[in-house]
Amino acid sequence: MTSFQPETLYGDKKVGLVDIGSSSIRLVIYRAGGRLPHPQFNEREVCRLGAGLGETGQLDPDRIAHALETLSRFSIIARFSNLDRLDVFATEAVRKASNQADFIKPAEALLGCGIRILDGVEEARYAALGVISGFVEVDGVAADLGGGSLELQPIRHSQLMPVPKGESSLPIGHLNPLETKTVRGAVATLGWLDDFRGRNLYAVGGTWRAIATAFSTQSKKRLDIVHGMTLTIPKLELMMERIDEANGEVDGIPPARRSSMRQAIKVLRCLIDALEPEAVVFSGYGAREGILYEQLDATNADIDPLIAGVREYAGMWQRYDGMGDALMDVMEPFISFLPKPMHRLARSCALLADLSWLDFPDYRGSLSAEKILGLSVVGITHPERIWMAAVLYIRYHGRFPDRGLFRGKLTRKERQMASYTGLVLRMLMNLTGGLPRLLGGISADREKRSIYLSFPDDMRGLITPLFKRRVDAVARFSPAKIIVRQP
Repeated sequence: MTSFQPETLYGDKKVGLVDIGSSSIRLVIYRAGGRLPHPQFNEREVCRLGAGLGETGQLDPDRIAHALETLSRFSIIARFSNLDRLDVFATEAVRKASNQADFIKPAEALLGCGIRILDGVEEARYAALGVISGFVEVDGVAADLGGGSLELQPIRHSQLMPVPKGESSLPIGHLNPLETKTVRGAVATLGWLDDFRGRNLYAVGGTWRAIATAFSTQSKKRLDIVHGMTLTIPKLELMMERIDEANGEVDGIPPARRSSMRQAIKVLRCLIDALEPEAVVFSGYGAREGILYEQLDATNADIDPLIAGVREYAGMWQRYDGMGDALMDVMEPFISFLPKPMHRLARSCALLADLSWLDFPDYRGSLSAEKILGLSVVGITHPERIWMAAVLYIRYHGRFPDRGLFRGKLTRKERQMASYTGLVLRMLMNLTGGLPRLLGGISADREKRSIYLSFPDDMRGLITPLFKRRVDAVARFSPAKIIVRQP
């Protein structure tokens, strides 16, 4: 069984990553070494090192100066952060520039470490590993759009697939003002794309993420998290048309991204035409998280990222150590009827069942739902996040939430399963007060279409009229008969 010690989940090392891209330079300091790369510091400066590179073949001296000024600040932050390790890597602009030494030498002196210049194959692999790290059952093509290049890597069943030499990277970044015909021609050189038609396209990179941000900003039923946002092609096309017509001047698009949006949309449209994906999935994880993921051992890499995330938050919020695990054990016979994807969501909800215990009672349901909707966890789709939020609301209030977001994004069957799971949590938490020893003393067993709840003699006082009403509430949604065995 996989260990779930805190250092296994989110690590006990402090690692800094400096990502020197064609458009921006970013420093992220992670609590790393475990399954969940938790950022403690994250700052980006738009330096546009790659601007003009296509015409001159060189990095502009003024842009080098801006980049070195940025790295001077980052070096101070890194030094005072007492890092266990600082990794620095550069991508397309630096690797293509004939005067790269004019930047690399002073940059390494400032940072006090070497700078690794990734080739296109490495950059594509790390971006894809970042996608694998942030999702479950990845199947499709990871596409990472930077200022100077586009990296592409096919993935099947969360495994990297081989790509012919020279077919991982294309010089069609969002800083390159290329005609659609040129972009389409570059994409057409990748013969392997035909084998991945109809699968998901995983969009990596800040400029593409800005499309998702604009969509969430302008959607009436929005969920303001980019990672995991999945858009059908018709919905995405409508959003891209709006951004294109406004030349990027759309609410939700950061000002620094607006001048690049038309080119980014052009590249995305050409990819969509070539791949005909089922949907486009936006990823908040990319090459930086991929580098950290590659360094994990097999045990840590196999941990469900959602479980890792909710365990971290549960450790911060639960009243009693071990409550979540005890609750998962006793509710297992109840949730064994759920489909596999919802089973892991229900277990995650058990870990977060005490999410709002410090809040005022009348607000616990609504606040717990809002917390889930904004919780910084990955390995979960937006509908799954909404389902979990509904479950936690029901756990506190005993009824399905009225908010349109929940009813509009979940099917009738999903709403029923959310009600069932939330009422099971409500019943068990009301029964035991969340005390692990009480939860551990209750025996729940499934026999075909029946679930038996048994109590030891010294716990007979728990069986009250209120508890029986909670059982009756669960029974209205339960696929099994619930039988309480009294001492």
